[in-house]
Amino acid sequence: MPDNDNVGERQTNGLARNRAQSLELHFSQVNYHLKTATKGFTQILNEACGTFKSGRLTAILGPSGAGKTTLLNALAGFKITGVSGRFLLNGRPRDLMAFRKMSAYIAQDFVMLNLLTVEETLWVSVDLKTPSAKSAQEKQKIIDDIIDILQLQSCRQTLVGKISGGEQKRLSIGIELATNPPIMFFDEPTSGLDCVSSYQVICHLQRLCHDGRIVVCVVHQPGSRLMQLFDDVLVLAHGEVLYAGEQRTMLATFEGSGYTCPQYYNPADFVLDVCSESSNTQRCESLISQNKLTHCPSGTNIQKLNVGEEALIEMPQQAAWPDLAQVRVKEQVGFYFQLRVLLRRHLRSMSRDMIAVQLRLIMHVVVALLLGVVYWQIGSDAAKIVSNVSCLLFIILFVFIGNAMPSILLCQQDSAVFIREYYNGWYSLRAYYISKVLADLPLQLTCPTMFISISYFMTGQPPEFERFAMCWAVCVMTGFIGHFVGVISGTLFSMQMSIFLVPSGTIPFLLFSGFFIRLNELSWFLRPICDFSFFRYIFEGLLRAIYGYGRGDLDCHANFCYYRTADQFLRDFGMAGDEFGWDMAVLGIFVALLLFFFYVTVNFCVRRALR
Repeated sequence: MPDNDNVGERQTNGLARNRAQSLELHFSQVNYHLKTATKGFTQILNEACGTFKSGRLTAILGPSGAGKTTLLNALAGFKITGVSGRFLLNGRPRDLMAFRKMSAYIAQDFVMLNLLTVEETLWVSVDLKTPSAKSAQEKQKIIDDIIDILQLQSCRQTLVGKISGGEQKRLSIGIELATNPPIMFFDEPTSGLDCVSSYQVICHLQRLCHDGRIVVCVVHQPGSRLMQLFDDVLVLAHGEVLYAGEQRTMLATFEGSGYTCPQYYNPADFVLDVCSESSNTQRCESLISQNKLTHCPSGTNIQKLNVGEEALIEMPQQAAWPDLAQVRVKEQVGFYFQLRVLLRRHLRSMSRDMIAVQLRLIMHVVVALLLGVVYWQIGSDAAKIVSNVSCLLFIILFVFIGNAMPSILLCQQDSAVFIREYYNGWYSLRAYYISKVLADLPLQLTCPTMFISISYFMTGQPPEFERFAMCWAVCVMTGFIGHFVGVISGTLFSMQMSIFLVPSGTIPFLLFSGFFIRLNELSWFLRPICDFSFFRYIFEGLLRAIYGYGRGDLDCHANFCYYRTADQFLRDFGMAGDEFGWDMAVLGIFVALLLFFFYVTVNFCVRRALR
């Protein structure tokens, strides 16, 4: 048994030799079975065979549902569960980890952060994908070369969200070019582009291919002008390969099986017509058999996979959770360097986010001013104590919802980018998690601080620093809880589901805060819920900060005031006692639990992406 590390090292270190000579990726008898809830296993790929060679641009053609993206994922090593077959690189069994290091996969929905410029996006890629020993000048040279090759000079300092679709496609290529990979896979690189932009993108791929790379791309119904740029073609129908070889012999091969292309007819449209006319019972058997004879010689033995020697990836039963070590590339830079790059990127993106950050700050100021006008100087009046408590409840609700809902939006933008970069080995899960928590801290401290600083003094609360500090601490903890509830929900669920779940799942706990009904008036079987309601401890902490700790008699500006002393009011609400520290300790436990659940959620999402 060869040593797994040595196998990977030989393939990676031999990259220069392979590029100088040639690379050939051969695959045969590739099958993929998808486990479904109703039908058991459904076969998506059926004994697919073919060969990709360096210096030749290959197109994968086929109708929708033919298995093109599935085949690309299996070849790139992004899909392993349920895949079986034989994969050879230059005649040797492909080592998956070494192969992942020397290859790049650009998905159709290649998500990038819209609030970074083109150059900043490339800087992050180069920083995290190249060894940290490289100097800043060397990295800048790599970025300049990528921008020149892909003709991105005009949009170099433009935000990614404001560049054209063609420029975004080229930028996605540039992100993966940071390590100069010799094998590149593209899933529909022309999707959503007009004919001119599509032609430009494929021309760039052709240029990369002629530099000695294997370049394979799925193309949906290319025009005749676009089709001429491809050297080789692989045609898929119902998960089976009808043809895999040079484009110049494709029509002759189809004609030999009885399928003649009309004169002046686009070859791509012709083969798609043939694929569409075929069915599971009538599958162009002659074309399939001929392709198998070419790429799958008889007598090929399929052996079970030994992890590290990838003669085969065979998993007849889908595992509950795929092993990340089998599909994820190891990081190229150290933990602290990853943390620094990610933290800088998070802070830069957040500072430019108009909706989730800038308007959020403005709304905290505007609502605080509105609250101060509505409840102007009522905090010291015993006759308006009930209104003051309503004011405190509004503060709780606004700080919680004002931090939970925008956090959903931040997660939705970030999670797809994180999953792609994590599986490509840009950084560790721990580095992303810590950078995400630290990057959110300034905003989580600024918003509640601005809000309570304005509303506290405008509503006439006690002008004592200790009480203000306690109210500030409760608001900050409320903001933390709201933020992490939003982040966890936004990471786990879609935006629509998150927007529904956050209010509907948390607001009911407000009933057990002690405002709407006294805790001692609840039915015995409902009282334990109060212990698990963070709103109870937030509300309790605010009331004790305002009315506890020996505040004494309250000013009465009416003929009669029922609550003349603060202690009497707290006793009536069942919140007597100077136990603000206990409330803060419990809120701290809630924050710690949410931090833990956020880490579990991120871990769950990266594993779910493999299924």
